[in-house]
Amino acid sequence: MKEDKVLNAIISILEQDLKNLSSLLPSEGPAFLKEHIEPKVEEALNAAGFVSQSKYNALKNIATKLEARIDELEKKL
Repeated sequence: MKEDKVLNAIISILEQDLKNLSSLLPSEGPAFLKEHIEPKVEEALNAAGFVSQSKYNALKNIATKLEARIDELEKKL
């Protein structure tokens, strides 16, 4: 499962569970979760080896360009 989907699922579960505890949460609700909890969840997912889809696509693009450069250099040999 992609990190973005995992993160959204975790935040959704937390939001549902925390509705019962709304009196203890700041009035921002979901904004509070995104600001304070999302970075910690992202850090945990990164430590577990997950990467976001945007990071994956960026690395895939770099790898494709490097492969093309290697092919060009091999043709010149």
